[in-house]
Amino acid sequence: MAFIPLNCPNCNGRIEYKEGQVLKCPYCETELLLKQNHVYYVDQTINHYHGTPPKVAPKPNVSVRLLLILMFILSGAIGAYFYYSTSSTLQKTEANLPVRKMPESEVLLSFLRDIFDKGSALPTEEELARVRYLTVDYLDSDQWQFTYSFSDPFSDEKAEKITYVTQDKKLNAQKIDQRDFEAFTGLTALDLTGTYEIAQTDQTTFAHMSGLKSYGGAFNESFNSFSSYFGDKSKITHLSTQLRSNQELALLLEFPNLNSLSITYVDESITDFHLLNKLPLKSLSLTFVNELGWLSSMTGLTSLSINYSETTDLQPLYALTQLQELQLSYLNNVKSIDFVQNMPALQKLDIESLNFSSLEPLAGKTSITKLRLASLSKLSSVKAINSLSSLRELRLSGYYENAEALTLPNAVQVEIPGAFLPELKAPTVTSLTLRGGSGELNLATLGKFSKLEQLFLSEISDITRLNALDRLPRLQKLNIDDSSLYSESDALFRLKQVKSLVCSECRLNFEQKVGAENKVLEHLTLEEPYFSINNASVSEVDQMMPYFAKLSALRSFTLQDSNLASLEFMSNWRAIEELHLENNAISNAEILSKLPNLKKVYLSGNSVQNKSVLGTDVKVY
Repeated sequence: MAFIPLNCPNCNGRIEYKEGQVLKCPYCETELLLKQNHVYYVDQTINHYHGTPPKVAPKPNVSVRLLLILMFILSGAIGAYFYYSTSSTLQKTEANLPVRKMPESEVLLSFLRDIFDKGSALPTEEELARVRYLTVDYLDSDQWQFTYSFSDPFSDEKAEKITYVTQDKKLNAQKIDQRDFEAFTGLTALDLTGTYEIAQTDQTTFAHMSGLKSYGGAFNESFNSFSSYFGDKSKITHLSTQLRSNQELALLLEFPNLNSLSITYVDESITDFHLLNKLPLKSLSLTFVNELGWLSSMTGLTSLSINYSETTDLQPLYALTQLQELQLSYLNNVKSIDFVQNMPALQKLDIESLNFSSLEPLAGKTSITKLRLASLSKLSSVKAINSLSSLRELRLSGYYENAEALTLPNAVQVEIPGAFLPELKAPTVTSLTLRGGSGELNLATLGKFSKLEQLFLSEISDITRLNALDRLPRLQKLNIDDSSLYSESDALFRLKQVKSLVCSECRLNFEQKVGAENKVLEHLTLEEPYFSINNASVSEVDQMMPYFAKLSALRSFTLQDSNLASLEFMSNWRAIEELHLENNAISNAEILSKLPNLKKVYLSGNSVQNKSVLGTDVKVY
């Protein structure tokens, strides 16, 4: 009798049966209990039969009985296996299914209808083929996020990647069928980012996608399974996967032109990393890999990422002299970054949660153009940054020592704690992010950044002198997150240059119920705002909306999840083109029908009874 192998319902790993023991997956440690079927043999027959008596079959002997019992036990085990399997995200499908031409998941169709301006119509196959790049993720906020591009990032380094977040709560509660992605025939890159909410299938195929070069698997998707999805494996140059055995690692050799590999999970049993030398790898990302001695032979790498490793020794990195990009995170046992001194071509360095105390190994390293330092609790000084004369991008966060003067003559993008602002010299900066600060942040200090175009303020306890932003002639985009503007709220909506304003979890205190006229602001997003008038809290958002009635230049407006009921305040928004009003209490759309330039309105999660008044020229989602 053949034994049927058991696979883990969570990660699909092989489980070995051991009599008398609870079954435990060696990969994700899921425990399975096989319930034994109790078989009762009844040797009794009641016949109401007239005629020739039936022949009585001989009683089975003891060995046959034992065999029958064993068969029933095995059938119970198999039944339990299939029960647990069907409760996981891995869904079996019928064999020989045709390639899917159109997605069936409603959340994916909603996304496509929107980006192609289809309204209620389905996208065409030709439109689907226009999507060249697609990344799918399910956020901690329980929302689907799609990042897409109509340009091929492999041939166009400046390909615009657009991020789209689904707001409809019903759609966000749905899963996406993995086979839906077969319909995107023009893709060159598809990344499912280890997403659990994607229902996997063993019948997926991407063999018909002649241009596909890059793939990243869904949650716990076995490389042994998806390595067969592709037609010509020589066309695949980028992969993101888990590896659970030396056998799976060896399967990578079937992709002879693989130059970028991201390993998101590695089983402890894997030892054959030396096989990676047989691939033309230029970029390598490792997660949960503790033994790194073999890296010293990967001298052709230009990009390396190491995450969540217990290694104490990064000596192998001394041999990687061609590295241009290095990312290290959560290496708690690493006490020094001396190895960067042996990387003459290093341009991008990203370090988070390491326990080294000095940046001196970076001193004078003119090759570095991008630097990110985050949550380095043992770091006592950042003065060495001043010696990086080629630095164009700096991101410094989670640094709680005394602020030091920073001189960045060529930087265009800077992110620093708010305490560093007074002594910051960055005459060419165009994008500035200031985070944190328990005291007052005086924005008059920003007057020295005459080229500033974008300003991001986050977790600021008190923002003052907001009107100083009017002296920045190029400033057009302002984002404020989790910050207080108790004395500056009215000034925020009187700014003379800002065209785009995002206010997320802002604490706003107005002195009047109706704001001043603003003919400059074109895009306004309010996310979870806190309103008050003369320090008296306003709990009903409808009471506050008349304040925004005179924003006559608005082209887009977003206010979601706020119990908004009345739209009367926007009756004079003659320039408005797009409204995001999901998950509110709107029942009447009559006002919207009087907005001459309105093209798109998002009303999911509202009980609107008269959408038809908007006509056919307005796309309603």
